[in-house]
Amino acid sequence: KGINCTYTHINAISYIMHEVTRVFLGASSILSNGTVYSRVGTASVAMVAHAFGIPVLVCCEAYKFHERVQLDSICANELGDPDVILKVPGKADLGHLKNLADNENLQLLNLTYDATPSDYVSMIITDYGMLPPTSVPVIVREYRKEQLWI
Repeated sequence: KGINCTYTHINAISYIMHEVTRVFLGASSILSNGTVYSRVGTASVAMVAHAFGIPVLVCCEAYKFHERVQLDSICANELGDPDVILKVPGKADLGHLKNLADNENLQLLNLTYDATPSDYVSMIITDYGMLPPTSVPVIVREYRKEQLWI
């Protein structure tokens, strides 16, 4: 039968969220404090879902769990090409955006990842089963033991 799914632009998240029963997200990494490190926009989706009382389920393999702790996405992140945020697909004639790059008082910042606080995550689905974000340190510790024997 499958899962009924809706995909929308991020600016429509708060509009569509009242129809949602669960939010499934992927993760680039899960940090030891339960923070989800994933593509930029993930934290916004999780925050809106949390505000609407919708469960947020993050799918992530255990090998992506990391002992590092990060509280925000500013202290460490990958930067994308800043010129990309000036381009709008299908809109080649947006002349007012061209001059933004030349403004000396403006720095264009194109972050690649964001950090979603564990408070916004209901459950993490892993190859060890479903677990709450508070159990991430246990998986990190036990997974490290497994890897030492290999």
